[in-house]
Amino acid sequence: MSKWANSRELTRASYSLVKENPGMNRWTVRAAVHGALVGGAGLIIGMVVFALGAVMLDSDSGSAAGILGWVVLALGLVVMFFGGVAGLTAANLQLAGLVQTTDDVLHGREPNQEKARQAAHSRFGTLAKWSTISVVVGMLVSMIRGDGDSGFIVGIVRTLLAGMVAVVWAVVTTLVMPVIVLEDEDAVAAIKRSAALIRSTWGESVFGTVRIGARFALIFTLPGLVLLVGGIVLGLALGGPAAIAGAVLAVVGLGLMIVGAVKAATCRNVFGVALYRWTTGEGALGPFSEDELSGAVQVRGESAGAFRTP
Repeated sequence: MSKWANSRELTRASYSLVKENPGMNRWTVRAAVHGALVGGAGLIIGMVVFALGAVMLDSDSGSAAGILGWVVLALGLVVMFFGGVAGLTAANLQLAGLVQTTDDVLHGREPNQEKARQAAHSRFGTLAKWSTISVVVGMLVSMIRGDGDSGFIVGIVRTLLAGMVAVVWAVVTTLVMPVIVLEDEDAVAAIKRSAALIRSTWGESVFGTVRIGARFALIFTLPGLVLLVGGIVLGLALGGPAAIAGAVLAVVGLGLMIVGAVKAATCRNVFGVALYRWTTGEGALGPFSEDELSGAVQVRGESAGAFRTP
């Protein structure tokens, strides 16, 4: 089976489970909303503090006020960092609830939102650590990528290197959330456990993961982007009554993109739980098949049919 065909089938299997249990989407929606509200508030506060520090530096950089300005500037950066961590933690709390719910559904148990919520909140400290690690790794990847001012060749090399680091990180941490929720491991131990499961199942030559949810990009995201851009252009170019029509098109387009993003994110998390249970020896659960799960991770020089099963 080709990588595209395997991606399509895994997305189909994941979404069939979500359609039977539409409450799963609510966890993803809450993750997006909570993450945006908490992270956005932290970012805004940090930017205000940072701007205040910049103003203090501009006013008098050689006096005590200037030193205080540097302190306030650094404080603004710290607030922005922890705002990002807080936002990601708020999102991960909801995704942890989705992991517990998905595991119940895969095992034929009745999903219980209160049980899932308690499972997530009991791991708050671990999820906060995992979010902190994720933010730090994201910052390192951004530093490697640079700001694009290092020249064409160097820029390409840095972009490729950053992409490689991001892909390796995505692979080794594929199962971190299920390990945290279902094994109650600490964040660092969960990363090691996830990496060990991936290596023991597919070997040392893993270099990429299947793209779950690609069909939603074609059905929702791409048309939504066309409507969003088209609506903006229509409104700006013609004005008057056309601006209203353009605004409607843009809103519809944005709505389609949000729906597609929610569906794709839900399917990715559902798939992660199914993959975790398969790698730990429980076999293919729910609508997933052995062949689909065995071909979920790409290995250098091998076809999906050659992947080793647990």
